[in-house]
Amino acid sequence: MRFVRITATLAAASAAVWTALPGGVAVGQPPELAAVSAAVGSAPPGETKTRAVTLITGDTVRVGRRNGQAVVDVEPGEGRENIPFVTASAGEDVRVIPADAAGLLAGGRLDERLFDVSTLLDFGYDDTRRTLPLLIQGHARLDGARSTQRLDGVTAYEQDRDEPADLWKSLTDAGELRSGVTKVWLDGLRKPTLDVSVPLTGATTAWESGLTGTGVKVAVIDSGVDLQHPDLAGRVAEAVDFTGSDDLTDYAGHGTHVASTIVGTGVASEGRYKGVAPDAKLLSAKVCLVEGCPESSILAGMQWAAEQGAAVANLSLGGEDTPGVDPLEAAVHDLTAQYGTLFVIAAGNSGPDEGTINSPGSAEEALTVGAVSKTKELAEFSSRGPTTTDADVKPDITAPGVAIAAARSSASDLPPFTEDGAYASLNGTSMATPHVAGAAALLAQEHPEWTARQLKATLMSAAAPDADHTSYEQGAGFVDVARAIDQKVTAEPVSLGFDRATTGQDGTVTYANSGESEVRLDLSLRSNAPAGLFTLSASTLTVPAGGEASVKVTVAPGEDLPDEPYGGQITATSGAARVQTPIALDKARHTLTVRTPGATGDNPRWVTILTDVDRQTIRSIAHTGDTASVRLPAGRYVAQSYLLTGSEEAPAITSLVDPGVRLDADRSVTMDARSAKAVAITVPDRSAVLRHTEVGWTIRTQAPQIWGSNDPYTTLMNVNLADLRTGRASGSKKAAGFVSYISGTWAQAQINSDSVYQVYFYERGRMMAGKTKTLRPGDFATVRSRVGADVPDVPVDRVAVARAPGNSPIMSSLDGRTRPLTLRYDAPRTIVEHYNRDQEAEWLISNSQQGYTHYESNWTSYKPGRVYEEEWASGVEGPVFPEPEFDQQYATRYWGDTMGVPGPLHGDGSGHEGFRFPRSGKVDVTVHRNETLVGRSSWIRDAIDVPAEPGSYRIHARFESDPAFTLSTLVEAEWTFRSAHVPEGELVHLPMTAVRFSPDLDIESTAPAGRSLRVPISLDRQIGAAPAKTRSLSVEASFDDGKTWRKLDVDRHDEKAATWVRHPSGSGFVSLRAQATDSAGNSVRQTIIRAYRFQ
Repeated sequence: MRFVRITATLAAASAAVWTALPGGVAVGQPPELAAVSAAVGSAPPGETKTRAVTLITGDTVRVGRRNGQAVVDVEPGEGRENIPFVTASAGEDVRVIPADAAGLLAGGRLDERLFDVSTLLDFGYDDTRRTLPLLIQGHARLDGARSTQRLDGVTAYEQDRDEPADLWKSLTDAGELRSGVTKVWLDGLRKPTLDVSVPLTGATTAWESGLTGTGVKVAVIDSGVDLQHPDLAGRVAEAVDFTGSDDLTDYAGHGTHVASTIVGTGVASEGRYKGVAPDAKLLSAKVCLVEGCPESSILAGMQWAAEQGAAVANLSLGGEDTPGVDPLEAAVHDLTAQYGTLFVIAAGNSGPDEGTINSPGSAEEALTVGAVSKTKELAEFSSRGPTTTDADVKPDITAPGVAIAAARSSASDLPPFTEDGAYASLNGTSMATPHVAGAAALLAQEHPEWTARQLKATLMSAAAPDADHTSYEQGAGFVDVARAIDQKVTAEPVSLGFDRATTGQDGTVTYANSGESEVRLDLSLRSNAPAGLFTLSASTLTVPAGGEASVKVTVAPGEDLPDEPYGGQITATSGAARVQTPIALDKARHTLTVRTPGATGDNPRWVTILTDVDRQTIRSIAHTGDTASVRLPAGRYVAQSYLLTGSEEAPAITSLVDPGVRLDADRSVTMDARSAKAVAITVPDRSAVLRHTEVGWTIRTQAPQIWGSNDPYTTLMNVNLADLRTGRASGSKKAAGFVSYISGTWAQAQINSDSVYQVYFYERGRMMAGKTKTLRPGDFATVRSRVGADVPDVPVDRVAVARAPGNSPIMSSLDGRTRPLTLRYDAPRTIVEHYNRDQEAEWLISNSQQGYTHYESNWTSYKPGRVYEEEWASGVEGPVFPEPEFDQQYATRYWGDTMGVPGPLHGDGSGHEGFRFPRSGKVDVTVHRNETLVGRSSWIRDAIDVPAEPGSYRIHARFESDPAFTLSTLVEAEWTFRSAHVPEGELVHLPMTAVRFSPDLDIESTAPAGRSLRVPISLDRQIGAAPAKTRSLSVEASFDDGKTWRKLDVDRHDEKAATWVRHPSGSGFVSLRAQATDSAGNSVRQTIIRAYRFQ
C-alpha cells in the first residue's frame, strides 16, 4: 500500500480530497448489526431482504429473517458440495461453521469472526464487496488473494470473491494450514466511537504552571484532520494516510474534532474552544474509510505513531470485544512495551449495559475513557465494564463527552455549531478520549522521562470519583490534570477487579512516593457492597520518600450475596493529596468444562456451540483433546458438541446435546460419543434420493411477540445420514420448550421430480438419540398439487418446512436459491408430494416463482394414508386474509398509534397467502383519516403512524403488476372503518374484509368461452377483528378491462355467496368488482382487472 504523507512544512500548501465515513453512522454511537431490512420487491412481507456473504472457505451464506426468526441458507462452494455445515442462531447472532474448518478453529489457527455471519454483515463484508479483507500471520505464496500491506507480524490480504475457493485450497492441506502460515484473522472494521469541557479537566491550572504540551508528540489515529482549519494551523507535525485512499482531507470531521480537543488553538473562537494541550505536536494517522476503520489500517497507524516517538496516541474508535486477545489488543500491549507510547482509547458507546467495553479499549495497558456530561453526570451511552475476558475494571477514567464543541472540518457534513461553521458539537466517548489524551500530554511535558504506565497510574490516582457510580461505570473517576501535575503518590495496580472465582484471595495495592519526604496516608474504602465484602488490612500507611508501602484488600462474600456487580474506591489521603484506586467484584462467572470421551476414528476434533438462553448469544469453542473449559456468566445454556472424524471433506459426525445446562456454579458436561446412536431412515420409493438433511434443535424461551418469535436454534446441514450419529449428554435432563428434530427430503431429481418424500421426526425436551425407521406408504399422506404459473417460462420453487406445534420452524431458504431443500418445477403442472406425520407435526409449504411471486400455506397436519388435492397459483388472485401466524401479520393497529396495512393483495383462489414483487409495476397505499391523508407507502405491508384521536379511516391499495403478468394485472381495494388509540402493549386487528372469488378454472386459470361459470364467493373477515355480519354485497363483471361493467346477481348466505358469469364467445378476460358493507358500518370495495381468462 502506498501511504500519503504530509509534513508540517507542507501543510499550508496541501489540498486533498477524502472519502467520508458513512453518513448513517452517528459519531459517538455504536454500530448496529447490519440488519436485513425489508425492501420493496426484495422479499415477501414478513420476510426481510436476503443478504449474501461468502466465507473464507468459498461457501456462500444468505441470511434474512421471517417473522423475526433468522433464516440461514448455505450454498457450498465449488467442489465443496459434500461439506457439512453447523448453523447456530440466537438473538442477533448467526454463525456458520463448515466442517473442514473445525480442526483449524480447534487449534486456534482461525479467527472465529471468519464464521460469525452477523459480524461479517455488520462490517459490510457481504457480497456487494468484491473482496474479503484478512490478516495473515506468517509468509506463504497464496492463490486467490493479494497482499495489500505488510505490518509488524502480519500481512494484510484481500481475498478475491470471484474465485473464492482458490484461497482456501491454497491455505489448507489435509486440515492444516500450509507451511509458513500460523494464523488467519479477519481484517475487521472498527468505528469512530469544547467551551466549558476543557477547564473542567483542570487544564487551565496546568497552563498557569507553564504546561501546555510543548515538545510532546500526540498522535490522533482517526479519520484524518482538516489541515486548513485555523485552530490546527501549525499544530500538525506530520500526517499520513494508511487507508490506501491517497487522500488526507477529513470529510468525516471526526478526526478534526478529536484533534482540536487536544491541540486546537481556539483561534477561530478567540480562544474559547482551545484544546487541552494546545502546544503539543500533532501526528495524524488517517485510518478510516467510508465504511469504517479497517483493523489493518489501524495497526499500521498505531505502529507508525509509536515509531515516530508519540508519547500519547488517541484512538477514539473501537468495536465489540471478543474472547481472547485480538490483533489490536496485542498491538496496544506490544507497542506500549516497546516504545513507551500511552494509548488513550474510547471505552465505546454501547451503554448502559454492563460488559460492553469495546476493543482495543479492553486492553490492559490502554487508558480507557468513559464519558460524562459537563455537569459530570455519567452518559447513558458510555460503555460499562467489566471486560469480556478477564472481568477487569474498565473504563479507567472519565472525561467530558456530551455536547463537546470543537473544530469542524470544512469538508464534512457535520452540522455547524457556530454561525461561521468553524465548530461542531458532538457526543460520545470519542469526544471524552481526547480530553484525557491532552491531559496525558501535559503530564508528559512535566515528566518527559515517565513511562506510559506512570502516566496512566498518575492520571487515575488523581481522578475524582462520583459516589453515585460504580467502578465498572467510571473507573477511578473524572480526570483531574490539575491534581495530577502535583501528585507525588501513585498506586499500583491502577485498579483491582475480582470475579467470584477469585473470592477469598487477597489483592494488594502498593503506593509509591516520588517526593522527598515521607507521606502518611489515611485509607478509606467506599463501595455499594454489603458491609464486610471488601476490607483493608490497614487504615493508615506511611510511605517513605522515594519508597513504597502496601495494603491488602480482602474480598469475602457470604453465600447469600446477591449476584450483582459491586464496586468502590480505595481513597488514600494526606492533607490535600488524594489517591484513588477503583475496586470491583463482578457478577458470577463459572467454569463450564466440556468432557468429550469416547472419540474413535481418525483425526477427532470437536466443536461445541454454547447458546446462552437468557442473553440470546452464542459462544463456540473448538478443541482436539478430551476436555475444554470456558468461563461464562451464570445462566441457562444449551450445550451442543459435534465430534468430527475422518476426512475434512466428508467427515463422520456425532452430535450430542445437553439442553438444560444451569450454570450457577462450576459445572461439567460429558459428551460421550459412545452413547450416540445411528440415524437410518428409508422411504418407500427406492428411486428417490436423499436431497437434503437437517438435524438440530430449537428452544422457545418466551411467548411469541406480536411480530413473531426469535427462538435460538442450532442445526447441522448437508450431512450424509450414513455418517451421522446423535445422542444426549450424560445425565442430561429434559428442558422446557426444547425440541430436537431430524428432517429430510427425498426426490428423484432436483428438477421436475415425479415423486417427493418429506420426512420430519421430533422429540420434546431432549435431543433425539438416533433414529432408525423404515417408512411404508401408509406412513405418508399424499398431496397432489395442481400448480399454475403466474409468469410463463419461469420455474416454480417449492419448499416444505415442518415444526412441532408451539415451536418455531427452522427456515433455511427465503428465496429458493440453489439449496437442496428447494425443489424446482416447470409449471403449470401437477406435483405429487408425500408427507409423514410424527406426533402432531405441522407442515408449511411455500410456492414461488423467484423474483415474481410467493405463496404460503397455513400450517397443516396431514393425516397418513389420506390423499389431499390442492391448488396453487390459480385464479382468482386477489386480497385475502388467511389465518395469521402471529398477531401483527396483517392489518392491525398496535404500539399506540401505528397501523400495519393492508395485507396480501394476491392470494390465490384457494386462499393461500400470496404476494407479488413490484419489479417494474406500481404500488400505492394511502391511509386517510377523516378524509385527510395521514400516510402513504409504496409497499403493501408497511407501518404508518396515525393520530391518537378516534376517526374514520379509509385505506386504499392499488397494485399494478409488472407486464410479465397476464392475470390480476391490476388489483385495487379500499376499506373504510373507524379506529382509535390502542393502549401500549396491546394490538387490535382492523375490521377489514376481503372478497375472495373461487371459480372452477383449469390449471392456467382459464374457463370455457360462450358458457356460464358459477363463481363461489367468500367474505373473509380478518381473523381476530371485532365480529360483524355482512349486510350487503354487490358484484360486477367486465369484459373490456374495466371500461364498462355489468351488475351480476348474487346469492348470499351469511359470509358465503355465489354468482354466475356468462362468457362471450372467442377469447378474452373477465374482470371482477365487488362492494360489501357489514353490520358495524365497515366497507370494502375491490377491483381485479383480468381476474381470469376465457377461451
